[in-house]
Amino acid sequence: MKLKFYEVDGEYIKFLRENGDNKIPNINYEKHKKFFCGIVLTINNFNYFAPVSSYTKKAHTVFLIKDKDRETKELKSIASLRFSFMFPCPIEYLNQKDFLKEDEKYRSLLRKELHYCNINRERIKKLANEIYQLGLKKETREKFNICDFKKLEEQCLKYINLNNN
Repeated sequence: MKLKFYEVDGEYIKFLRENGDNKIPNINYEKHKKFFCGIVLTINNFNYFAPVSSYTKKAHTVFLIKDKDRETKELKSIASLRFSFMFPCPIEYLNQKDFLKEDEKYRSLLRKELHYCNINRERIKKLANEIYQLGLKKETREKFNICDFKKLEEQCLKYINLNNN
């Protein structure tokens, strides 16, 4: 299944940040709203989404998104998926990112990023699963600054129940 970029409901993100784990990224920025790559992983009936970031340094919990440099023709990092901050999200709190709402330059960047992610889908899913496993243990969670995935799953279910009542 192809990966897509999504925007996540702001109230849901706020709830997860306040009740689940404050490592979840803030989604409101000056120019663009933070968006997420999904579904990078499905575990315990939860779909996980990883934030797409302008962070371009190699790290254990990061998948670097690359593109050919115009001048050197070498692949260089242009963005990343931050698996340490991925979180479960029900489909009803997602909207597929509408590239047409963005200016041409940014739209082009989004297309490059998504294309690279889809070419590397299997590597992305493998790394997401590895980081999920690291996030289950307190010591590795602290060592690599990873969200508490089990707590986020509990809060995800709590949010669903609150909104269904």
